[in-house]
Amino acid sequence: MKKFSRKIVLFYLLLFMLVFSVGCSNLDSKAEDKITKTESVQTKENIEIMDQADHKVSLQVPVDRIVCLQHHSLDILGQLGAQEKVVAVEAKWQKNLGDYIKQVYPNIEALPTPGELKTMNVEAVAELKPDVVIVASQANPEDLKKLDELGIPYITVSLRGEGKQEEAQNPRLANSDKAYTDGLEWAVKTLGKITGTSERADKIWDFCMESRAYVEKQIGDIAEENRAKVFVANEGEQTYGNDKYVGAQLLRAGAINVADKDIQGYKPYNFEQVAVWDPDYIVVQDRYPEVYKEVTTGEKWQSIRAVKEGNVLLAPFWTKPWGNPDTDSVALGEAWLASKFYPEKVTTDYVRERAEKFYKEFYGIEFKGEI
Repeated sequence: MKKFSRKIVLFYLLLFMLVFSVGCSNLDSKAEDKITKTESVQTKENIEIMDQADHKVSLQVPVDRIVCLQHHSLDILGQLGAQEKVVAVEAKWQKNLGDYIKQVYPNIEALPTPGELKTMNVEAVAELKPDVVIVASQANPEDLKKLDELGIPYITVSLRGEGKQEEAQNPRLANSDKAYTDGLEWAVKTLGKITGTSERADKIWDFCMESRAYVEKQIGDIAEENRAKVFVANEGEQTYGNDKYVGAQLLRAGAINVADKDIQGYKPYNFEQVAVWDPDYIVVQDRYPEVYKEVTTGEKWQSIRAVKEGNVLLAPFWTKPWGNPDTDSVALGEAWLASKFYPEKVTTDYVRERAEKFYKEFYGIEFKGEI
């Protein structure tokens, strides 16, 4: 009987100890959860930024609500993992970026579109109560003045250094390659700073510079007379001339922009000029399929060397041979162009590997583009 009583006492003692330890464990777990949550909440700080139009803005960061009216920045914010902070976007986001952005921003079609690159509905922007508005360099100064009057902070992102230009689309730069490199780095790291994703911004920039260094090493020094001669055909019979990023992108890929010496900025061209230039390659962005069709099938174009030799390149959306750079312009586009001009030096396997890694690490989606 005594043995039985001892067993009962021992049983309840063990049961009590078990319940107590579980309770303590739960308390510890809750405490750990609380610590984790506390650590994930970032402390706000006040900062001042001089934007790329020489406009000073004061912000409390990290921000929570962004109206993004500039597609390069929208793309970069997605790479930074800051999608939930974006409460409105520019109206032509799909044409300017491509369908992939719907994967990056699953709710983008439901977001308000209170403006475009050049204009905005300031009242509609104000109703969204943004912490900051991201605008393009060609934004209407009157709209920006209204934002100032309403006390709504905005940041102008041009993706280039050397400060505000008299003509946003037709800059005059002392060193375009350096200006666009510095300008893109500033944009990536500033967007990272204001969204609390600086570490990720650094990783994106490191990726860009790794790709660029590889292409530079593979291409080596090429004399100007031996470089591939390239013409970039855009919609509305316009092309990128001197001091636009694509010229720097082509140089990095071992080519030259034939319009560089005759056209300043983003301007119309005439076919007679193209005939004189007689480029080895013609590049058309895939967001302009009608231009690609005209160049490849139009009767007058058949006399141009690039067309005769089948060297009209339809540049995929992820290569971004634009007037102003995006991160993938540098991380992927420079390598893709080099692989087309010098396939023995930069292989398609390398380009695919970089593209797959970039999309997985920064967009968080599978790369489905064609090389």
